[in-house]
Amino acid sequence: MSILTVCGFLLCVMCINLLVRQLRPEFAPLVLAACGILFGVFVLQETVETVASVSALAMQKGLSGYLALLLKALAAAIACQLTSALCRDCGESALAEKAELAGKLAILALAVPSVVQLLELL
Repeated sequence: MSILTVCGFLLCVMCINLLVRQLRPEFAPLVLAACGILFGVFVLQETVETVASVSALAMQKGLSGYLALLLKALAAAIACQLTSALCRDCGESALAEKAELAGKLAILALAVPSVVQLLELL
């Protein structure tokens, strides 16, 4: 995936959204959500190969559990950030704050077992 492809896609989304906002403003958030989902699918398809190679290396080194934890935390952070941005685009800043808080709590919940395990080693 080249950065030019990403920038081109996002510029096209911006133009489409500007047109929709002028013609039918009530559909603008739906256009952003649909394009965000398409973008997410595109990015996920591009990163599958990279994650697979890093996962294979982590399995060889015996670190697959830590990699899984890291990937789950990263997925939670990205999902909550995208949700928060979409809420802000729709004018719902209170919901955006709640999405960010949920992401932080999810990452904390993921990290607690590893912290407990580390403390038991000491």
